[in-house]
Amino acid sequence: MEPLLQFKPSEKLKEFIVHGITLNDADIPEGIKKYKLSVTQKVDEDVHLCLADIKWLQDHFVISHDSGKPNSFHDLMIGCDVKLPEPEVQPRNQELEARIQRLKAEQADREYKAMTKNVDTTRVHEPEETISYQIKEMNKQLIAVAQFIISVLAGFAFGFTGIELIVGNLDFGFRLLLGVMFALIIALAEIYFLAKKLSEDLPSTQKTPVQHVHPFSKPHQE
Repeated sequence: MEPLLQFKPSEKLKEFIVHGITLNDADIPEGIKKYKLSVTQKVDEDVHLCLADIKWLQDHFVISHDSGKPNSFHDLMIGCDVKLPEPEVQPRNQELEARIQRLKAEQADREYKAMTKNVDTTRVHEPEETISYQIKEMNKQLIAVAQFIISVLAGFAFGFTGIELIVGNLDFGFRLLLGVMFALIIALAEIYFLAKKLSEDLPSTQKTPVQHVHPFSKPHQE
């Protein structure tokens, strides 16, 4: 909200501003003038100085070698509180927050059911626990593997024999190379679609959601 650094003067710097700076100076910054008036008139207002005000005070600081007085401007800065600029945090949309809480509750419920599945007597006879369900799942995997092998062999046969039937006699080595190329292309495509299908069939409790956080944003506190 406020992009500038703000300083709350220490007691030594406060005394220097009150006794060492006069309001008659033509180039005195408005921040220092406002701060001195708030101190001398005892105005109940939290006035801070910016970095430009501190630089102006440093330029007008007179080095003193008397005992009991600071010898450098750094001595006056000891004890100053620095207020760092903070970005304005936009409140979350209420509908979005309600949806997030609902999804969190559903996810927690699914994880709890998956965790207590083996000890919950009311869920012993669920379809996932039957032998027929396990056989069906195993058949799906076997069918997928068989389709993969058949597709690769068909691609090899097309490259090894089919191209020769289309264009005429070819060298054996070239035919073998074509078969391997077609088989490799089909194998890569089949592996991609097989992995995609398996990831879709994976239970939601085993999937780890990825949270994207902006590097400069603050974590949401609930």
